[in-house]
Order: sequence, then structure tokens, then C-alpha cells
Amino acid sequence: MNCHNCTQRILSLFANIESSSALRPSTFVLPAQSRFFSTAPRRRIPNLAGEHGTRTAVTEEDGEVTNPRAERPAWQAQKATVRAKLKGEVWNPRKKLSPDTIEGIRHLNQTQPDKFTTPVLSEHFKVSAEAIRRILKSKWRASDEELESRMQRWDRRGERIWSNLVEMGVKPPKRWRDMGVGRAQNGDKPRWKSRHRNRVDVRDSFTEQGSSFVSNDSIIPIVDGKGKSKHIASMSLSERL
Repeated sequence: MNCHNCTQRILSLFANIESSSALRPSTFVLPAQSRFFSTAPRRRIPNLAGEHGTRTAVTEEDGEVTNPRAERPAWQAQKATVRAKLKGEVWNPRKKLSPDTIEGIRHLNQTQPDKFTTPVLSEHFKVSAEAIRRILKSKWRASDEELESRMQRWDRRGERIWSNLVEMGVKPPKRWRDMGVGRAQNGDKPRWKSRHRNRVDVRDSFTEQGSSFVSNDSIIPIVDGKGKSKHIASMSLSERL
């Protein structure tokens, strides 16, 4: 074997080794390196196009794009209108109307709608026009059990109030006297039949501060208009005129 053949054989062996090593995968797998060296949580980038995109619907027939907000029910449109009027505030009227007054408002509007309009009722009852519209729009009516429970609460409230007024010398009406309000015990006269009847001494911050003059019609009320006014300060005729 000459040197030329030996050289060709050796070169062919090296060529086979390089080709086989290039095709064979490596047995050593390196661990995947992290893209972030910090352990802090990654910030999530919202997908504005897919997640919070505009909600539109495309019909299959003509391919028109429709907005679902235009097809919302009437109550949602009214709610949005009221929210815009209130400028984001919660509906909380300051003045509360009694259930009997609310029924009277509905009756007036139903019997004479041309005369008792929303502005007229709002001006008469000193409430906002939105409150009158809500009263007229509402379809809720109290049941018989709720009406009876309400009357019982009113009776207990009236009995409690007139019992306190009797202690101050005020004569209760006949209805409450028949119910036993103001009835004396052990044969004594009730307070509203004594010489101290209809005299209520009101203690407030204005008189406690030691004022020398208090008007008779603003600070100290005269119960039922039958008692004598309390003399606060002596005034001359020129000052009273």
C-alpha cells in the first residue's frame, strides 16, 4: 500500500466521524436560562385588543355592525338618565313623605292630571320633581297586613308622645284619653287638670347661656295656645312698638 492510499483512507475515516457527530443529538442538555434575574412578580400587560375590546356584533345576513348598548331596555336608559341628573350621587331625598301623603299624591294626579302636574305637586309638597315622578311611576301598594301593622305603629307612637306631653301639663285629645293616656292613679287629679297645666318650660342652649331677652314666639312655645306666656324681661312701650 502506497502512501497515497493510506492518506485517502485516513481522510475518509475522519470525514465519517464528523458527519455522524453532526447528526447525532447531544447527550448533555443545558438548563434553560431565565429571562429575568429578579424574583419579583412580572407585571401583566393587558391585551387591549382581545380582552377589553369594543363589544360589537356583526349580523350574518348583511354584515352590519350593531352596538348592544343601543338595544338596552327602557329601565336601564332611565337609570342612566337619573344618574346623569344626580351627577354620580346616590338617590337620597332629604324630606320623607308619609305613606298616606304618597297615596294622596297619586290620587290627585289620577283624578285631575291636567291640574295636578308634576311641577305643581313638587311645589306644594316641597319635594323635588324627581321624587314626584318616582312616586307616580311606582306600582307598589301596601297589603292589608302591612297597613294594619303601620296603624299599630302609629298608635304606639301617638301614645308615647301624648304620654310625654301629659307629664308637661298638656291635655290629650279624647281619643287618647279613652285609651287611658293621662289617667291619674290613686284618685289624684291628672296633671293637665291641675294649676300647672299648659305650661311647658323649654330648656335650650340660648336661655342657658344667660341671655337677658328671649322673644316669646320663637324660643319658648305656648302649648295649645291656652297657657300664659313666661315673662322674660320687662320692656317699655316704645321698645315693644
